[in-house]
Amino acid sequence: MQQKIPTIIIVGAGLGGLTLYHALIKNKDKKEFNVKIFDRESSPQERWQGYHIGINNYGARSLINCVPSSIALNLPKAIPNSVPNIEYHGFSLSDHMGNLLLRPPTKQAKDVYEVANISVGYSIIVTYRDKLRHVLLENVPVQWGKKCIRYEETDDGVWVLFEDGSKEFCDILVGADGINSPVRKQKLPELQIFDYGITMIVTDVAVPKNLIDRLTKLNGNGTFRGTLGLNGEASATILRFIPIEQKNYEDKSEPYYRTTIFFEYPSKLDDVEHDKIKVDDNDPASVVDHVKYMIRKLRPECEMTDILLELWNLVPKTTSKTYNPVRRRKMQDIDPLSVNAWTSNRITLLGDAVHATSPVLSSGANNAIQDAEVLSNALLNYSPENYISCIKEYENEMKKRSSAEVLKSRHVELKQTSPVGYIGSIFRNNSIRVSNFIMNLFDYNFLARKN
Repeated sequence: MQQKIPTIIIVGAGLGGLTLYHALIKNKDKKEFNVKIFDRESSPQERWQGYHIGINNYGARSLINCVPSSIALNLPKAIPNSVPNIEYHGFSLSDHMGNLLLRPPTKQAKDVYEVANISVGYSIIVTYRDKLRHVLLENVPVQWGKKCIRYEETDDGVWVLFEDGSKEFCDILVGADGINSPVRKQKLPELQIFDYGITMIVTDVAVPKNLIDRLTKLNGNGTFRGTLGLNGEASATILRFIPIEQKNYEDKSEPYYRTTIFFEYPSKLDDVEHDKIKVDDNDPASVVDHVKYMIRKLRPECEMTDILLELWNLVPKTTSKTYNPVRRRKMQDIDPLSVNAWTSNRITLLGDAVHATSPVLSSGANNAIQDAEVLSNALLNYSPENYISCIKEYENEMKKRSSAEVLKSRHVELKQTSPVGYIGSIFRNNSIRVSNFIMNLFDYNFLARKN
């Protein structure tokens, strides 16, 4: 009797869910599954699909291992080759005046394939998240408009129930449905979200070359740049030095660059009433005015402050329907090791659904993609008798790896956003400079880990 082909349902068509889909299909000659993928969005274009992200050598390697050659060949559409002698793909950290404090050693690579081949040290390349998702959607039959609300596990499998009243049956359910995952809330209700006490505002803007040149003159040509303030506030810019298409910009003769900008500060400052700005998070203009107010309040007058204000002044005062409109958001994470009892069964989790992290070290997307590779490899040994051991193998690796990344990001984020004042900043900045000297002297990278 021919054995039934097991069904795997993936809830969530983000980077992790799509990578898992490709990996399972790619390995069908080794183990065949009937793979179905659902997403709550009504279409791929319903919501804005993200800003710039960093794909590191770990994530790039897993991504290329998981996707078929046709997808791999299209990756440069979302992860363009480095611009020679212009772009430096790596992190840099400056003080509130723009003076360089930290620039860890980062191995440079010409393209994503070279990044993936780096096995010693750390490398990263700035990626357009929305374009990467578009590339990964190729030949994937996502069933749109299907919001999972809960599941029912039976002896034979799992019923997945959707908001529209429909339901689907599967042998394995993978919740890849983000930080507010209904699958996680049901499987691990005790797994709590950690609130940093930090307010974050992030958006994309088109920045003219003259402003990028001023930023570069201050602290170099890094694609990831952050600044630390005195009062627990921090800013960041992420960009590619690749001109974007001219639209309604003031000077059509000048190149513009798509840039992701962040500003964050202690959330307790939101509780301080002031008369100048009343923030309406549903009104982008109000939020932008609030950010500029906070920059002026928390930063001294200097060139770096002027640049930050000019960057935020470029933000459109109206917005289309987006997933991340310009509004204040809480910075949060999830540490999967915060749960003492974790029972492996037919339901498992992937990506932000189980280990959302702060963006400071750009590890979120990379961990979701690595989850997809580890889970797909574990499922090669699937059988009706040993499916639990397959899921347990994946979850053990995922929990250990991702928890370390979450806690590392949390430590760095909380340390960077700790108010220090002027005197404290002298000690902090000098300490960071010493760390930077040691890292570069010995080519040691705190971002690297054992493969």
